[in-house]
Amino acid sequence: MVKRHNATHQMEEQVSLHEVLVKTSYTTQITESDTKNLDNPVGFGSGFIVQYDSDKFFVTADHTIHKDDYKGEIEERTWKDYVVSIFNNYTDPNNFISTLITPLDGFYYMEQFHLDKSDNLPRPVDICVCKMKAIHLQNPFLTDQVTFTNGEKINAGEHKFTIQMECFEEPNNAKKYFVFGKVKTKLIDNILMESQNTLKESLKFETTSGDFLLFNTQELITDKEDWEGLSGSPVFSEDGKCVGVLSDVLENSKSIWVIPISKVKMLIEVAIQQEVSND
Repeated sequence: MVKRHNATHQMEEQVSLHEVLVKTSYTTQITESDTKNLDNPVGFGSGFIVQYDSDKFFVTADHTIHKDDYKGEIEERTWKDYVVSIFNNYTDPNNFISTLITPLDGFYYMEQFHLDKSDNLPRPVDICVCKMKAIHLQNPFLTDQVTFTNGEKINAGEHKFTIQMECFEEPNNAKKYFVFGKVKTKLIDNILMESQNTLKESLKFETTSGDFLLFNTQELITDKEDWEGLSGSPVFSEDGKCVGVLSDVLENSKSIWVIPISKVKMLIEVAIQQEVSND
């Protein structure tokens, strides 16, 4: 069990790590910016919501929004944006056959603010954040049913969590780390979403390398598709602390690359200053 601060009731509550993992994981779809009705996704990813004082920010991997910037050996800005939308897992009472999604806009990323990079390389930093407005929060974000191998079940229709800033910490070698989300996601006739839940457990923190944290899996990563769709997921410690954002994995190795949570905090704080100056 881990402690979680309940912002609504201003109290701490005990929840399982599995519940934290499921309820902080938000599945996203990526569409072309000119696609009408957000049909025909070109990819899927993940993200999470951070509560910063009275504001909420959606956090994800930058390559889900700027996917063309991360192709090939040379990663550089093409300035082509894609639209990221969150699956609500909620049925609109006025339209029972559609999959309700919430499109986001106004993302911030590191190069916008000329934030220094630790490795001084020209490649983009793989995180971005969006301040969530009232229109983004008008419909609930709910769980679907998840059953774990130990028998624990998270019921469908439960409200998802935001991650409090107090849950941020730097990783260390003594703890085990976990990632949960959906892989191999696809839409069937733009109505039904089909995907597989996956739990990546007992990950080990190895070292910091440039902009990244390096973690290792227990087993060799033989098929990258087993991780497709997890980009942007929060990485949690065994005691429910968020240490970073999943960026990439290296096939035929044990290597997982994670953006440190300190960079998320930095970008959120700069984005808040930008929001104030725009008012």
